[in-house]
Amino acid sequence: MDKYTTYVGLDVHARSIEASAVDVETGEEFRRSFRGCPGAAEVAGWLATLPQPVYCAYESGGCGFTLARGLRAQGFDCDVIAVSTLPRSGRDRRQKCDRLDARAIRREAANPDRGYHAVWVPDEATEGLRDLVRCYAVAADGAKRAKQRLLMFLQRHGHVWDERTKTGRRKKAWTRDFERWLDSISLGEEAAERAFAAYRRQVREARREVAELRAEVLELAGRPESKPIVDAMCLFKGVDTVTAMIVRAEIGDFERFGSAASVSSWAGTTPSDRSSGESERHGGITKAGDRYVRRALVEGCAGIAMWGAGPKAVPRGAEPSAAALEIAARGNRRLRERYDHLAREARKAPNKARVAVVNELIRWLWVAGLQAQREMREGAAA
Repeated sequence: MDKYTTYVGLDVHARSIEASAVDVETGEEFRRSFRGCPGAAEVAGWLATLPQPVYCAYESGGCGFTLARGLRAQGFDCDVIAVSTLPRSGRDRRQKCDRLDARAIRREAANPDRGYHAVWVPDEATEGLRDLVRCYAVAADGAKRAKQRLLMFLQRHGHVWDERTKTGRRKKAWTRDFERWLDSISLGEEAAERAFAAYRRQVREARREVAELRAEVLELAGRPESKPIVDAMCLFKGVDTVTAMIVRAEIGDFERFGSAASVSSWAGTTPSDRSSGESERHGGITKAGDRYVRRALVEGCAGIAMWGAGPKAVPRGAEPSAAALEIAARGNRRLRERYDHLAREARKAPNKARVAVVNELIRWLWVAGLQAQREMREGAAA
């Protein structure tokens, strides 16, 4: 039997919280509506009036983990439910309001055979690190879109970058030669010139913001609480310091996963499965997990077809342990063999082979991070 007497479902919004509770021993139900941007202290005050002990839960969403951390600090067990894993009946979809949503969460929380998955609640330091790397990712996307808007604007006016090297290869954009080419463009019309100047200004500002955020991420990567983990992950091909920091921030505590398979499932890189009876159908990856990690690793492995067979050199400034070097050596060798088998022997499409390698890479990164985290704990204890 569960150790809780009262189960509480919370439907949490920015300015209101709807609570529904049930005493499983007597069947008595309790309700409470909180208004005016309620905090954890106000909710905890009401929970204290219920038959103890109390378990409460709410769906993941825009309100984050502040309420869960606050209730845990007050001594109440509180979970944040992954919204995609909360079962919904057809009636729940047809009739929806805050009161019914809270009851649905309460009903599932009190179910001995719970079908939902509780997400890991990071501490404030880990969430702050996660906020920074996500801010960097958003800024990088913004810079990319700003560049695309400028190029499309010039294309509409008949200006297309097509300068080539002596060997006939097209020169890359956003270099000094490209900037000189932009300086040479004259559109003639005053309004168009103003738009052109605005687009260029947006690109410069976006690139400056990306550079500043990247510098901040790299600075945090060199701190004692992150450096051993980042150094261990940077030994893998396709993983640079920023990518390692994204993985480190998103995972947070490497010990929260019980197996390597659960890590790749969390990253959304495992194949989807629609098997039934004698029919086995496997589709594309689920994309149900952490999109920041998945995207960073897929982009990092873009050049996997050109990777050499040898080990990756230890990055400058890195100080990995002997165990980290051994794990990376085995991992890089295995990943290269995996890609060669899929792309050449099994004749899979290059992108499919690359994503399959990423599915294994995230597992190796978890192993390396887990080892580094344990070494850090042992060092602190010594």
